Amino acid sequence: MISTLAFLFPYAGLGKITLYPLNREFGQAWSCLPSYGDAKNGKRRRPPYAGLASALSAVSGQPVVLMPHTYEPVDDEFAQPAVAVTTKPFDAWTLSTAVREWERCVRKGEDANTLAPLLAAADVEQAHLASFVRGVEDGTPHAPGWFYRVAAWNFAQRLARTPLPVPDGPRVRRIRWRMDTQGSLISWDDVTERTTRKPKRTGFALHKLDFRVITQPGEPMFALHVLPTFSRLATHWASTRTVFIEHSTNKDTLLRMPIGHTKNSDGQWVPYARNYAAEVLEACGMDFTAWPTNDELVARQGQMRALIPAPVPHVLGKGVGTRFNKILADHINATIRRPKITQVGFESTGIELTRPTKGAVTRAELDHALAATGSDTVRIVALFNDGTTRKRMTETLAAYTNTPDKPLDCGDHEDHRLSERLIVRFHRLRALDRAEQVDWDDELTFLDQIEDDNLNAAWVETIWNPKPTKREREAGQHRHDHKRDLRRALYERGIVSQFLARQSAPELDEEAETEAGADAEVPKDYKAINALRDLLFRVGCVDDRLREVTDFADEPVLVGIHLRQQRVSNRRPGAADRTQMVEVLTALYTSNDSGRPWHMDSYDHSTHDWRPQAAAEAAFGRHTIGREGHARHEEGAQLARQHIESALKLLPSDRPLILFVDTEACRTIWPGLQNVRFGTGPLPGDELRTPTRSVAVVAINTSYGEVPTPVENTASPRRNPKRPSKPQDRLYERTTSTDQTSWYIAQASRTYDGFGSAGSIGGVHTRFTLPEDDWALQRKDWHSFTATQITVPHAGGRDPRQLAAVAAQLCHQSLAWDARTRHPVPLHIAGAMDRAHPEYRGPSIEPAPTQEADETQDSV
Repeated sequence: MISTLAFLFPYAGLGKITLYPLNREFGQAWSCLPSYGDAKNGKRRRPPYAGLASALSAVSGQPVVLMPHTYEPVDDEFAQPAVAVTTKPFDAWTLSTAVREWERCVRKGEDANTLAPLLAAADVEQAHLASFVRGVEDGTPHAPGWFYRVAAWNFAQRLARTPLPVPDGPRVRRIRWRMDTQGSLISWDDVTERTTRKPKRTGFALHKLDFRVITQPGEPMFALHVLPTFSRLATHWASTRTVFIEHSTNKDTLLRMPIGHTKNSDGQWVPYARNYAAEVLEACGMDFTAWPTNDELVARQGQMRALIPAPVPHVLGKGVGTRFNKILADHINATIRRPKITQVGFESTGIELTRPTKGAVTRAELDHALAATGSDTVRIVALFNDGTTRKRMTETLAAYTNTPDKPLDCGDHEDHRLSERLIVRFHRLRALDRAEQVDWDDELTFLDQIEDDNLNAAWVETIWNPKPTKREREAGQHRHDHKRDLRRALYERGIVSQFLARQSAPELDEEAETEAGADAEVPKDYKAINALRDLLFRVGCVDDRLREVTDFADEPVLVGIHLRQQRVSNRRPGAADRTQMVEVLTALYTSNDSGRPWHMDSYDHSTHDWRPQAAAEAAFGRHTIGREGHARHEEGAQLARQHIESALKLLPSDRPLILFVDTEACRTIWPGLQNVRFGTGPLPGDELRTPTRSVAVVAINTSYGEVPTPVENTASPRRNPKRPSKPQDRLYERTTSTDQTSWYIAQASRTYDGFGSAGSIGGVHTRFTLPEDDWALQRKDWHSFTATQITVPHAGGRDPRQLAAVAAQLCHQSLAWDARTRHPVPLHIAGAMDRAHPEYRGPSIEPAPTQEADETQDSV
């Protein structure tokens, strides 16, 4: 069995909360508040409920949530009625004064005082959280949105009362937790520190426990998912966004406060408390803690500690490791005894997951696999400027020649045949090394001279993280990263691409070379090998490795539906408030004919047709990444659903379908994916099902917060009593009291498995107890086990367990990777197309209007 960090919690143990019902008059008064810029020249916006909740937390030292009181998901965060929820009643004078001062700040000094009287007049309720839960009897528990934010408060408070015992050799180190105003637990008094000599740097980090209230399909009880993180602390204020503060009146609670930055009278950037927390505290007769200097942050002097704002180079790594997770799970089971909690676990189904094929496509299989592209010949255009990179490319491509031990012997600017279906052409592109932005349309005109029907793909040298030289830094120059621009220019020519990071040629040591001898094995260039594998993967190269691990008698089409919402990012006014839905659909055609390879198509939104993989990716990449108007809720969700259903209708009607969808991304589009309406609400493919056509839906959930974190494989004996046993390559399952089954695959990362003691150090030690001799390993990321949860909301007449096994097997046996992927192959490919788009999580590029478009517009 796989034990996890999720715990089913009886409703009687959720405890009570204090609730202030807010009537519609409060909502009307709130709607009359002016827009504001957070008092420090920020963008003006309508005041969010969270702003007042943050200010109330500051004066009370209690967690506070102010949200709509509704059981249905809503887009409008100001929906009525609303409630304010906290742990205990506010002092009446403090509540009235704080709300009045906050409103006065929002109104820029106008003392209208419209909110405080309405909040003070609310009928305060001390209610049991269990009274707000519905649907328990049929295994679909649900509650108002605010419930999921506050239900873990009582659990966290109880857990904080008992220090966490961490074995440290013959001794036990006890870690004391302090709860913050968001309901997380912080190891405030137990800080991990590491100092390096060259360069001289010191870093600090805290352990933090977040709590997520989750549901499991068919489970009558909610589960509390514990999420340990290793939160690294900032040693300067630049760009910081969150700070922990020891509260002046409530010493057991830490105030977690959002912060901003503004220039003082000396022109220096200094932090300030957002949501007018400092002004509210002053109005209530409380002193706001003085902001520490950068030197005081390093010395950890004062009452504040700031979190680093984003992933940045740091002397401490990320993650807490598997041993800490095991100690924490045992501590929770021992501490929370009444009422009895149940640790969520998954039992083995006995279905083994196999990976008979590893490595790149072999030369013997290459032409058969390239037939899946739909083209007679595939040409790799190798673009380089550095001679070492060209040599690496020739050595890697040599594997597909009759002399794999010798690099290719070919010139530039001409085709060199590697196999019946694969040719390569090298081209030196000096613009790759330019520091400034390049006009790639002009630089790539040589590609327009290739006039044949071959499928072209580009293998491109790149400087992965371009940094200016010393001379460029002194001149104030910056190197432009060409990857986004170059990828788009290649997409414009219908060419998919893969980049290979440049690396320096190894220095030759004549003495060592003589000692090694001529027969010494040359180390493999795995980066080049994997880059070539990814490029073949992008052109649609599919060998028989997937056919060997599956068994389909009816040759279904395996469809991946990938959705993701992204903000429009450009310089136009209001663009940041607009979102677009990224929609990528892939279709993997299975075949029982050994002479015919499986092949991959993707949907082209511009032509409204399914096209071969490479052509569809190029079409996707040369247009804007998303579709405006499509969204996760209401009318936008309906538009997205209709558009995708229309695309699915274009697939061959005589083939059964198995649809793989991302649970987290798709469940508001198709409510039948939600646990509360599991299998009963709308699902993808509803309009395609007929008495003679099977359309199955398999939902894949990889959300860090929702999928229970694996702790250990309890059925496997431990070689090291300290180290939790890792999951096996099997399919696991869990069946609830309502007879609903979900499936689960868990794994250790490749780092954990493949880098010796450095990779798995977190399985033997905790960051609190790492021996001094190994302290340098604090710089490493300490990996935990990860998992994917699989559900089958509609089996389409198939065996649900077998569908889950297919999904798991298509994760375990990937196309272009020797380890397990998080999603089955069709869904994984769809996600890869999204991540390769030039606008992925980056600036939106608005296409220039064409003359034809202008004429059409003028004629309307």
